Amino acid sequence: MTAKNMRTPESCIYEFLNREFINSKQYTRDKCRWSLFRTKKRLEEAGFDPMPREVDVEAIRYLLEEAWADYAVSYQESEFEYLKRYLRFFGNDTPSTMKVVFPQDMRVNVDWLTEEQYQALLDIPKTPLQDIVIHLELGMGLRNAECTRVLMDDVHAGGLKPYINVRGKGRGNGKYRTIRFHYNTKQILDRWLEHRGEIVRRVREHDPGWRDPGTLLITNQYKNRPKSDAFGEHTGSLDDAVIIPLREQLGFHFSNHTLRRTFGRRLFHAGVPIETISKFLGHESTMETLKYIGVNLDDMDAGMAKLAEYDRKTLSRRDRFGPGQSNWYW
Repeated sequence: MTAKNMRTPESCIYEFLNREFINSKQYTRDKCRWSLFRTKKRLEEAGFDPMPREVDVEAIRYLLEEAWADYAVSYQESEFEYLKRYLRFFGNDTPSTMKVVFPQDMRVNVDWLTEEQYQALLDIPKTPLQDIVIHLELGMGLRNAECTRVLMDDVHAGGLKPYINVRGKGRGNGKYRTIRFHYNTKQILDRWLEHRGEIVRRVREHDPGWRDPGTLLITNQYKNRPKSDAFGEHTGSLDDAVIIPLREQLGFHFSNHTLRRTFGRRLFHAGVPIETISKFLGHESTMETLKYIGVNLDDMDAGMAKLAEYDRKTLSRRDRFGPGQSNWYW
């Protein structure tokens, strides 16, 4: 049997990437790879054959109507386009013949945890790595890539006002911003640093010449021949270790962006000025922040209720209601 006849779903994906993304940026190629492997896993779990020539109408309907049903339309469209291009490469035009039309997504292009989900995520037992990453994103508003960039020297836990220096978006080392500790940061950080120290100790016992990468977050690989390194940006490795296992245990979908947006919205609902929230999130403008945290009709209702309460306290009854005015709002 020739190697050509020994194709697997994995080898097909890499064959496609090596041909179609040969001149693409690495991150563009990685996004497609992550998407196709996610789709392959979903098809396998549902009992479908993930080989590109075998993906039929029933399999695609499963993806659209079940596997992707709870995601934003933009996510569904992105996954579908990667799949369509991939299948066409192997001569399967099934997605094109189905003439799929996605509905207009009327939701604000953000998502966040409900109060119940927020509490469930806080309460679920977590590894030290999961604990610190969830805290950095949900409790301090860091991006996924920013978590991987934090150096040990960026963490200033001493003094009366401890803080972390965060390297945000931008070329080179990115744009720095400073974030004060959350009220739980010290406890969660201490737990992680103790665990990190144990990782370093075990790796050095096995490999005395190993050099600590100096990042706050490091990997923990292999028991018999321990190995460690910094988490790479945009590789999905931090998701694999943190987000995906917790998501599967909890039974609801969330991403790194979900956690960051939840952090921003909770600050907003706590009455923190939008200018301060922008600083926390590393945004260039408050308009960007308002869009990001998704100020919606529920927030507007709460705003009107606060206005009514304020008017009750500050206006006389005659000022509130002119001639012929009803008092329905009060």
